[in-house]
Order: sequence, then C-alpha cells, then structure tokens
Amino acid sequence: MSLDYMQRLAVRLLLKDRLSELHSAAFEEFFHELMCLRHPGFLDVRTAGSLGDEGSDGLLLHARKLYACYGPQVFDVTKVVEKFESDLTKALTKRSAEFSTFVFVHNDHRGMHPTVSRCLASAQADNPGILFEQFGHKHFRNEVCRLQLHEVEDLLKTQVPVKDAVYGIGLDELQPLLEHLRTQRRRTNDSNVVAAVSGKKLDFNGFSEDTKEDLRRMMVRSLDIDLYYSQRVDVTERDEVAAGFNEEYLRLRREFDDPDDILWQLEQYVLGNASAPHANRRAAMAVLAYFFQSCDIFDNPPPEYLEGCPDVEEEFA
Repeated sequence: MSLDYMQRLAVRLLLKDRLSELHSAAFEEFFHELMCLRHPGFLDVRTAGSLGDEGSDGLLLHARKLYACYGPQVFDVTKVVEKFESDLTKALTKRSAEFSTFVFVHNDHRGMHPTVSRCLASAQADNPGILFEQFGHKHFRNEVCRLQLHEVEDLLKTQVPVKDAVYGIGLDELQPLLEHLRTQRRRTNDSNVVAAVSGKKLDFNGFSEDTKEDLRRMMVRSLDIDLYYSQRVDVTERDEVAAGFNEEYLRLRREFDDPDDILWQLEQYVLGNASAPHANRRAAMAVLAYFFQSCDIFDNPPPEYLEGCPDVEEEFA
C-alpha cells in the first residue's frame, strides 16, 4: 500500500529524526537499504580489503549512476571536499566505464555547502563527459515517500501513524523562499507580472472564481521567486523543487476531482496541515502561483481551447 498524504507528512518527521542519528557507516548502510528498496538494479558496493570500494558506495546500472557517500558526525567542509575529490579520482581511475553520472550523497540537513557546490561545478567543468549531482536530505525524503507503507516501516524501523494528525512541517527546502516572500513585500498591483502562460489556463482547469482571483493576485510575486532562484548557490534547486511539485500534483489529480481541493492539498504539501499564519499562507500561494505559471502544476489548455482567447497580458492585467 502506497503512502497517503497524512502518512507522508508523518514520514517527513520520522525520517528527519532518523537521519539526524546516522553517521559514517550507519549512514551509508541506510542509503544502501533505501536504494535497494527503490531500485532493483542498484548495487550496494562494499569495501573489499586492500581494494576498498574503488570510489563507489553504490551503482545504479540502468541509469549509469555511481554514488559516493559521506556522512560525518561533525561537518567539516575541508574534509568533505577532500572526500569528494578522493572518491571522484578513484572512480575515474577504477570505474570510468561503469558510470556517466557521479552522485555525491551527504547528510548535511541544511543543504549543500557553497564550497561543496563550487567543487561539483568545478568537477563538471573539468569532466564535460560526466554529469554531477548531489543527494541530500530532500532526496532521501522524496525516495522514501515513493516506497510502499510496509517498506517504509521496515526501513525506518517504526510504525507510520495511520490516523489523521496535525503536522506543522512542510518542505524544508522551501522555508528560505517562504521567509524571503514574507519579508520582501511587493504590492499586488505591480504591473511587472510574469505572464508565463495563457490566462485561459485558469479557466481550463476549472478553478472557482475566488481561487482564480487568489492565483492572479499572487502571480505578481513570480518575479521575486525568479530572482531568488537565480541567486541560489545550488543551480539545480529550482528544477528539483519543480519536479517534486509536478509529481505531487499528478498524484493528487488521481485522488481528487475538484481543482480547488488539489490546490489546497498542494498548499499543505508546502506548509504542512497545521494552521498557518496568514503571511505564511500568502507566501505559499505565491509559490503555487509561480509553479502554476511555469507549467509544473495543472494542465495547459490544448491549442483548440485557446482559439480566440485574449492575450496573456490582457487576461492577467
């Protein structure tokens, strides 16, 4: 049985606590268990005497991905960079024919350190034939939430609550953006609206008039969100968040018929289901309006639906 919405909220909390306890070999073992559950083609590479692990803590055969884990108890950026460079050098020397993507798996709950991000960017520039990715806490969360309920409970070694509960936790990676939107106030009648999609998309998806007005009003913040993501150290962050929204939307569409209900569920995906202050809800709606405009959530109308519709600027003015 796959996880329902309330169970996924509970899993976020359980996983956050679990990862905080895991370091070094225990962290690597947890990663192996997760990946073996998620991907039948995953090879959990172990050390072998003088051979070591030859720069690999796991291989995903069909995707040609090599994983290198580092989960220290105390974060030291110098040691993290040394570990990354050492694993990459060994992988290129010993396993160059086995992978086309190098994934650095870490346990820094705050996200990727700027120095480590520059290290990956430098490695990408030096090795144009290889892709480089990171795998942190949000990637663990996304992978765990795709498991079946019994698999999650086996992995986390605890029962996942099945009754409704209140959780004041949303997506960790969106908290800085939400804070930015709360503190950088913009008048909602600003004329510089990012019009990324036709205004007919609102009508096509069948929102109520109140919801359409809420989305229109908050689209003015899309410029702020674009600027925010353009200044982030991790250049993949925006696309990863967008992919998460798209996957959650597609799942919700299978469960709910009313688009207003789907949007409300997406708001809980951002904030959790606990009662939130008005400023938080406005910030969350701005984020949803942004990803609505960028076509990551809800459907675009087909060309025949758009015939004769007003211009985007006219519709959103």
